[in-house]
Amino acid sequence: MNPFLVLAVAALATLPAAAQDQKPVAPRADHHTHLLSPAAAKLVNEPPLPAIELPEDLARLLRTREKGWNDKAALTGLFTEDSLLLDIREPHWIRGRDEVTTYLAGNFARPYRMTPVAYGVEGSTGHLAGYFTRGEGDSTRHFGHFLVSLRKGPDGVWRIAAETPTFPGHPVRELTTAEQLIAQLDEAGIQRGAVLSAAYWFGSPFMPKAEGDEAANVRAENDWTVREVARFPTRLVAFCSFNPLKDYALEELDRCTKLPQVKGLKLHFANSDVDVENPQHLEKVRRVFAAANERRLAIVAHLWTGESYGRKEAEIFLSQILPAAPDITVQIAHFAGGGPGYTDEALEVFAEAIAAGDPRTKNLYFDVATVADGQSDEVLQTFAQRIRQVGLHRVLYGTDAAPPTARQSWRNFRTTVPLSDDELRTIAGNVAPYLR
Repeated sequence: MNPFLVLAVAALATLPAAAQDQKPVAPRADHHTHLLSPAAAKLVNEPPLPAIELPEDLARLLRTREKGWNDKAALTGLFTEDSLLLDIREPHWIRGRDEVTTYLAGNFARPYRMTPVAYGVEGSTGHLAGYFTRGEGDSTRHFGHFLVSLRKGPDGVWRIAAETPTFPGHPVRELTTAEQLIAQLDEAGIQRGAVLSAAYWFGSPFMPKAEGDEAANVRAENDWTVREVARFPTRLVAFCSFNPLKDYALEELDRCTKLPQVKGLKLHFANSDVDVENPQHLEKVRRVFAAANERRLAIVAHLWTGESYGRKEAEIFLSQILPAAPDITVQIAHFAGGGPGYTDEALEVFAEAIAAGDPRTKNLYFDVATVADGQSDEVLQTFAQRIRQVGLHRVLYGTDAAPPTARQSWRNFRTTVPLSDDELRTIAGNVAPYLR
């Protein structure tokens, strides 16, 4: 054996175990992930404003502005002497034709188009609004916005008096497949994942209405999620979803029981407009929990419903909903909040019940998806205390929908939440019963 290797191994053996394990431990499972189907992407991606035809003099100005993207001389004649431009890097205002055109001639690395969507003219002033655009056809992307103030000079020519670019552009949520999710899990070193269907979007009063029959759309979305998950049967499990207030809820629950890879249900109280103080809503949700219990389907429940959500809602869930499902895993999403962050007064209800040995909490778990994101040190301290109070073994790692990716999300959790290495190792090793 190489003598240097012998010395290195001997030296390592003398170190404490904690010092030997310098590589951060990765979670064994991600208990809160999402895909994005073509139908769901169409539902949530608000279409950009349509391009419009401009009067010839304004169209000519915009075309010249595009062509001058890296040409100071070409840009100079387009701006007024006292023109203004917002520098997006600082941000601050750049004043004067020379400074503005110098900035613009060196600001973009690649050519682009300026797609107009609105304009107005009144006397010698006007404005243009639109998108900075690249690509053609299906690859078209609006990567920024612009708002241009115009002034017509004594020579009758329109020039730009002020320009305000903003980035990024029109938001587009991209298709996310099981293959892409597996790549993210691999990058993070995570072995298994629970994929929560977004079918409840199609029954939400807060989402755009999709074409066709609502119940059929819900079925189709659940089926798409199950097919994606079935491509990786040793790595992923599926959770169907629907609005529990709908007449088709129990029928869809029963149908999902027969689908391969389905281990549970995702219920989103906020998106489904569930009011647990409404007796009718409460009874419908209880029926879904009871039916899931009968069929041994786990439940991931997003309880947060808005700014007024707190202790009262948590108490109703604990006393009137959870008892309907005594034999199955119930995973409360986002540590009983909405994410990012969590709602401490709601979580306190469950923590107190667990500390008192309340039998209703026997199968209760909490995922920490996005809970640590963007939180103050004070909130993170309280979060860590609550984790210890509910019990480390009940805390499940979850990412939610990327971005951030699982690797980024886990890194944020382990580097910001004030837990010990042993505590983080325990959480990373937790695997919910439905994944065992």
